[in-house]
Amino acid sequence: MRLEKTFQWRDTSGGVITKISSDIATQNSIPFAMNFEFDEDLGMAVSRLGTGIIGSQLSSGNPCLGLHNFRDSDSSNHGLLAAFNGSIYNVETAATLASSLSSSAKWHFITYLDTILGLNGTDSPLTGTTALSALSTSGGNLNVANIPTGANYPIEWHDRVYAAVRDRLYYTSVASNSTVSWTASGSGSIQIEQEDGGGNISALAKVPGYLLVFKQRSLKRWNAESTFPDDLVNIGTQSQFSVVYGRGICYFFYGPKGFFATKGGYPERISRPVQRFIDAIPSSYYENISGWCDNEHIYWSIGDITLTFDNGYTETHNNVVLRYSIDSQHWSAFKYADEFRAFSSFIDGTAIKLVGGNDDGEVLELNTGYSDYNNIAIIYILESPEFDFGMRGNKKIISDRIIVHHLSAMSAIIMARVDYGEWREIGILQNRNIVEEVHLKNNLEGHVFQFRIQDSNTGQQVKLRGLDFPAVDILENYV
Repeated sequence: MRLEKTFQWRDTSGGVITKISSDIATQNSIPFAMNFEFDEDLGMAVSRLGTGIIGSQLSSGNPCLGLHNFRDSDSSNHGLLAAFNGSIYNVETAATLASSLSSSAKWHFITYLDTILGLNGTDSPLTGTTALSALSTSGGNLNVANIPTGANYPIEWHDRVYAAVRDRLYYTSVASNSTVSWTASGSGSIQIEQEDGGGNISALAKVPGYLLVFKQRSLKRWNAESTFPDDLVNIGTQSQFSVVYGRGICYFFYGPKGFFATKGGYPERISRPVQRFIDAIPSSYYENISGWCDNEHIYWSIGDITLTFDNGYTETHNNVVLRYSIDSQHWSAFKYADEFRAFSSFIDGTAIKLVGGNDDGEVLELNTGYSDYNNIAIIYILESPEFDFGMRGNKKIISDRIIVHHLSAMSAIIMARVDYGEWREIGILQNRNIVEEVHLKNNLEGHVFQFRIQDSNTGQQVKLRGLDFPAVDILENYV
């Protein structure tokens, strides 16, 4: 029996949803994709944009240890700062702002009272009022000379600056005459509960009404009035860089469970749709996960991963970044030519850019151009849901041709697998037509079918609408 109508797959708006039975997966969800976004043109898969360097290479072969866009009330003092291998640089000018620092400790920066504050828990605190001149270990509006030894994770909250030393939280006096003090009246510290197994403080964040105190395996909140912070949950974070803020919500990573969101209450796990990716993150990389929120999307760099699929099939993908869309709550997976270790916004004139410090001494702008830095092609993969054509128990034969709806995917390879077997090439796109027929040399016979479209591109974005199957025969046998 041949299906009376052409079977169509034309909607990718559900984004990536992994590790889910095909019986409950929606036909607009994508079991696996790489370098496609799904919320630019709803219903279509659109390949991501590329990357380009800001300034020049600053420290060959070394990973970024911190990134910060200093914004001052005097625009002539603005600048983008990056830490690499014991030095801090002005990214645009390549000027060295500080040197002879730890070559491995990560730097965490804030701007408050028109002043930079940088802490890494190892070196002396750094401060400055312009990103165009050297940073200092003394003076300034933030009283760095009296910051407790070993302080880290600076944050401004309720007109005070906070920092942590192991499991104790320190805070300044309230800002007065554009200065704060770590020793004057109103400053102080609070012991964060020394519960068994919680670990030391690993990150600080804020949401409306609360300061959030992360340990490695626990999370607490403080309203600055109680004598101790509230226990919130027995999960925390291994990486301050993974903690991001957007639209009044704090987002963070906790390995091995995944990514979470909280407004100050019990955190909600948001990463279940990409659990296959979460499971593939090596535990040794948890402390290196970094993120950024542009109030529309959240980007998290998760490094090199090996994904495990059905029947023990595995694939390795390097320099992976997961992107979460706040409005649609959908996920995309990107892989880049570079591994990102820190993210920041960068206001360049009137343009607000997303930039990332890589593992080779460079700061790159994301979402620019159509190839990765140095004209490296963007590799893309789009995998279809499972198709059983409504009768999983019956064998089916797909014959004659498959129709591909695309834009600028010329030379893309079309692959298929039947009943969870190996992926095999079944055709190549030959032209730039928006509708293209791929004629099958051999029929596809089985119960369940999946398809992939994959290639690499430079010079333009690829757009994929989906596939049509004009000739599907349902056989009577069930084996």
